[in-house]
Amino acid sequence: MNICKLYDEFYLEKSDEKKAAFDQKLISTKFKINGVKTSDIESFAKTLFKENVDLNLLPLSCYEDILIKGFLIAKQKDQELKKKELQKLLPFIDNWGSCDMICSRLKKMDGEEKFFQELLYSSNPFYKRFGIVWLKNFVLKKDVKNTITQILEVSDDNYYVKMAQAWAVADGFVFDFESTFEVLKTYKDDFIVRKSISKANDSFRITKESKEILKKYLKEWKEKKC
Repeated sequence: MNICKLYDEFYLEKSDEKKAAFDQKLISTKFKINGVKTSDIESFAKTLFKENVDLNLLPLSCYEDILIKGFLIAKQKDQELKKKELQKLLPFIDNWGSCDMICSRLKKMDGEEKFFQELLYSSNPFYKRFGIVWLKNFVLKKDVKNTITQILEVSDDNYYVKMAQAWAVADGFVFDFESTFEVLKTYKDDFIVRKSISKANDSFRITKESKEILKKYLKEWKEKKC
């Protein structure tokens, strides 16, 4: 199989200039964006998986290349191989889009929490976001209080790290309101307190009564800040 030819044909057929321009407004990355639909990337990754391609031969020169390889890694059965390949791919993840889309596909990695927890202590903000988003997606529901506590212990002023933390807290309110609220009340970061409550109030999965509690707390929080 000629990998280069296969990729060239894929981008020639699936790239869209209008979508690329739109995506560039949403995603800040040093890599070129071709404007390929996620569904097409998913289909291409399935094709490569069926052909049992060597992951080491895959290019990583544009935004979509990174997604393709991430999606392909997620399909691997061998957990050790998954971790090894993720470690090699992580330096190429420099934006929320590739981080979150790849994370969402990393199912069936039970028992691998330590790998993602260790990312929380990296100096790289997108390593941290990667760890937070994976824990939010696959561990939070099973262990809300401990997971929220661990996520909020992450220290980083990067906007994308903080937004991931707020997102996790908002989801925590859905799964276990009392425990999540208990943890949040000990937290002092103004941005995360406000954003997590804002996201929770926008959610259809949180009760009206819980939202009233959060609104009251936010009002008191703002008054204390003044």
